This record gives sequence, C-alpha cells and structure tokens, in this order.
Amino acid sequence: MVAISPPGSRTAPPTDTEQLVVCVHDAMGSVLHRIHPALEAEGISLGQFWALHLVSGLRSASVSTVARHLFVSAPTVCANVDQLEASGLLTRRRSERDHRAVELLLTPKGRKVESRVWDRIGQMMSEAAQDLPPEDVATALRVFVALNRRLESNAVPPRELS
Repeated sequence: MVAISPPGSRTAPPTDTEQLVVCVHDAMGSVLHRIHPALEAEGISLGQFWALHLVSGLRSASVSTVARHLFVSAPTVCANVDQLEASGLLTRRRSERDHRAVELLLTPKGRKVESRVWDRIGQMMSEAAQDLPPEDVATALRVFVALNRRLESNAVPPRELS
C-alpha cells in the first residue's frame, strides 16, 4: 500500500504512482457517494450491496466467506444477510455437500437489484467519460485491466478474521 504524506510534510512532489493512488481513491469515493440514491431506492445499504455482489460472484458463499472477502466480521455480515433475507433478496440453504454448512444464494429479486445498481454505476461512468477522447478511454481501460491483472496475480488470499 502506498501512503501519501500530508501536503505540508513533503519535500518532493508526489510520484506518478502516488498520484494514481489518490486519483483511484477519489474516483471510487465519488462513485460510492453518487450511488447512494440508487441504493436507497433499492432499500439497501452499501454493505448489503457488496454482500449481494459477493454472493452473486462466489461459487459457494457463506457468511464467513463473504466476511473474509469484505474484511469485516462475520456478525456484521450476518446482520446484513438477515436484512437481505427479510427483504427477499437472498436465501440461506443447507449445503448439499456438507449439511453442516449454510450457503447463501441470491433470489431472482436479489439478482435484479444487483443488476440495477451495477447498471447505474455503468451509467455514471459513461456520463463521466462522455466528453473524453475515445483514445483516452481506451488507454484508461488498457491500464486498469493491466493493473487488475497484476494486483490479482499478487493477491494474498483473504485470511480468517478473529
């Protein structure tokens, strides 16, 4: 992780990599801030959205697996799962492979909610990129794909939270 020193404590200008970290952070913050109305319209929180997204993408999702991926405690995820289940967006069922385990599954309604939120994020990104030169958008895409590949290849598997 690259730390950025407070403005008054630096002797040298920030490196391009440090500026990239700040720009990615700021862009993510802007998207997350602007997505709140869509989440509110769906009746879910940001944490619930991420839980839905993880359950959607994982082969076998459990409360502990989602907690590991989100780097939060299992009780936090359990509270979100309880609310998502009460809203009809997610269900729990006993695993067919291990009857002690409980799997989380999105309901059709949950899939629609997840899809609508991602559609809204896509619309926001399209609007933000609308007046950019196409070659700049293509370059940004190429760079982020390469960065994601490198980050994923260096990824450390999530560890158990205590």
